[in-house]
Amino acid sequence: MKKYHDLAERARSAARLRRRNDAALMKQISGDLPTQAELEAGKTAENSDAEDGAYSHENKVLSETGSDGCLVNPHNTPSAPTPDTHTSRLRDLLNTPDVQSRIKAGETQRKRDETRKATMQRRVAVPTTAWKTASQDEKFRFAGHATERADGLAFSLNLSEKTQNKLRRHRDPLRAFTDTLNRELKMQGLSGMPYALALEESSKDKLHVHGFLIPPAERDGVRRALRAAGGAIIGKASGRQLTLKTLSGGGGWAFYCQKDQSRTDEALAGDVRLFLNRAMTQAAREFSRSIR
Repeated sequence: MKKYHDLAERARSAARLRRRNDAALMKQISGDLPTQAELEAGKTAENSDAEDGAYSHENKVLSETGSDGCLVNPHNTPSAPTPDTHTSRLRDLLNTPDVQSRIKAGETQRKRDETRKATMQRRVAVPTTAWKTASQDEKFRFAGHATERADGLAFSLNLSEKTQNKLRRHRDPLRAFTDTLNRELKMQGLSGMPYALALEESSKDKLHVHGFLIPPAERDGVRRALRAAGGAIIGKASGRQLTLKTLSGGGGWAFYCQKDQSRTDEALAGDVRLFLNRAMTQAAREFSRSIR
């Protein structure tokens, strides 16, 4: 017990000494004009006064005794937290020109990505324009969505060198290719099958075709007709001449089919445009009316 009383007395004596020193210091500061040095000294004195208040409160609390006669602290007041130097350093780091430049660049890229995403969503969405006033691009998208609804197929067709050269020289390359395709479809008994397509010149100077169609139940004839229209390809490349898959995301595939129209138009002698045959045009028109 005597040990606790001695500690309490020492604490009280230290607090009284601090208060006397702080009072003298504050009196000296208040008698002069506040310079920068004096303001900093005042801040130090204020901090010291806060510490003394904490010591005084602690001493006051420690003077209370419990039921067993020992000094206790019923409030168990925690000490004030020390300044977080790590937070200050992090703030200084974030404010450096290099970091600020990176933050601004990231924000610019984020906005650019959001704009690109919004643009892509508009391009693949179902058009809201009425069929009579819809552009060729919008009609092509209507056809893509109609084909998806009908469980149609998307296709990509590589062309033989002979076919590529023929189409590059032709005044109307799209008409030249669709005439050949219609002839091959007729030979397979598939006249009138709905389809849409676009010619595309790749960055590697390879002319090929992307499109979509609504096939009959038996699809082998569709494959034979497309391969024949593309021309004979010899060797390993023949196995990659035709890709035919179930269409998923009609609007997105319709946009993909025409992604390189500018380059294709420059590469070919004739005009390049999107193509929908009569049966596909009818299916696309009916689809546009069904959603209004």
